[in-house]
Amino acid sequence: MEKKRIGILGGSFDPVHNGHVALGQAALQEGELSRLVVMPAHVQPFKQGREFAEDQHRMEMCRLAFGDTEKAEVSDYEMTQTEISYTYDTLAWLESVYPDSKLYFITGTDAFLEIEYWRKGQELLGHYSFIVSVRPGYKEKELEKKIQYYKERYHTEVIQLHAEMPDISSTKIKARRSRDLPIEGLVPESVERYIHEHKLYV
Repeated sequence: MEKKRIGILGGSFDPVHNGHVALGQAALQEGELSRLVVMPAHVQPFKQGREFAEDQHRMEMCRLAFGDTEKAEVSDYEMTQTEISYTYDTLAWLESVYPDSKLYFITGTDAFLEIEYWRKGQELLGHYSFIVSVRPGYKEKELEKKIQYYKERYHTEVIQLHAEMPDISSTKIKARRSRDLPIEGLVPESVERYIHEHKLYV
């Protein structure tokens, strides 16, 4: 019997935005996932020392953003960890929770190109599968070469997403908030209301 497919979408989600939601929904559809686990990070290895909205705010914004996405759930696992959140450790924990499922880590092109150099990157590539968001014309040849290399060396299964993603970044949203500019259309309406109500990023 074919294993259920579970996708993991991690990040700081500071704040979560329409690009994150589009990525999760595309992964569900194109990756034929039975479940999407959204995993806000407590401490991201590459972003230590930066200011974040409090964990409770980022968690609640994720719940609001993905509340209408069927098969999606938000996990507080990484936020409850006292140590830095590493992808391999999180996937190993999820594997213990869903032992009869196949795990797919969802990522963008830039991160995917560097996974081999992450902590336990070779183990990640050898043991788990990946769903990669592809931007037309962006590092396409480099990505194809890397996918082929990972497949040949680690037998990594990779699914490439073809849905077009909105060009939105959390950094842009925070910059607009700091200048008291509207963020309508960049984040889900429920998240926009939450940001205003709690006076975040001002």
